[in-house]
Amino acid sequence: APPPLAIGIAGLGGIGSEVARWLAGAAPPGLRLAAAAGRDVAATAARLADLGHPQARAVPLEALAGACDVLVECLAPEAAAALLDAVADGGGTVVTVSVAALLERPGLLERARRSGTRIVVPSGAVAGIDMLRAAAIGRIRSVRLRTRKPPAGLDTAGDGPTCVFAGNAIEACRAFPRNVNVAATLSLAGIGGERTEVEIWSDPGLARNVHEIEIDAEDTLIRMSIENRPSAANPRSSAITAHSVCAVLAGMVDPVRIGT
Repeated sequence: APPPLAIGIAGLGGIGSEVARWLAGAAPPGLRLAAAAGRDVAATAARLADLGHPQARAVPLEALAGACDVLVECLAPEAAAALLDAVADGGGTVVTVSVAALLERPGLLERARRSGTRIVVPSGAVAGIDMLRAAAIGRIRSVRLRTRKPPAGLDTAGDGPTCVFAGNAIEACRAFPRNVNVAATLSLAGIGGERTEVEIWSDPGLARNVHEIEIDAEDTLIRMSIENRPSAANPRSSAITAHSVCAVLAGMVDPVRIGT
């Protein structure tokens, strides 16, 4: 049997910690957490032990790519952009949850394609990415997203539903960089950020993050409504996002692939 795939996690916050717990327990054979990096090496080492990985190495962020086969990026947007810039030419494999950083920096994707670096974007909090990619082989007329979140997820306040943004996905990434990974993922899979239409609403009546998506394509008309439980560690994110990363990693060691 081949040796296990060595996983490195950048950032042991809500998403990174959940992925680490899964790797310690329910993950399939063939995956192991080899290393992790955060702002403080000693704190990262202690966190690894708490998460069931006393054998994994805590390393500085700049050393993580060299300590693993697959780098899983779970950082805040600013740190994520710097890390993606550092690894884009390295030829490794990177799973990133900071999709907005890629949409805002198309040069990163071009560099990755030239160097052979494999960048994997999990579906995260959005359904239908496989069908959107299939529709993009043909012609897509429009992609529209309306995201509604509780005020805590947007750092806003108000008595009722309030539209806090309307524009395209690239503008949304600049205005709400911590809240628009769904818009960014739809853009990269579909017709690009300039043509992907986005509304963001703050709604104190909600307990979940709601994404309403309409895709009008030559082959299909897709209407979806997704209600995701916010992450307890980070209400801007959805709890399902960590499990989406786990599904990507499981797929890397499973010879059977379901979905596009």
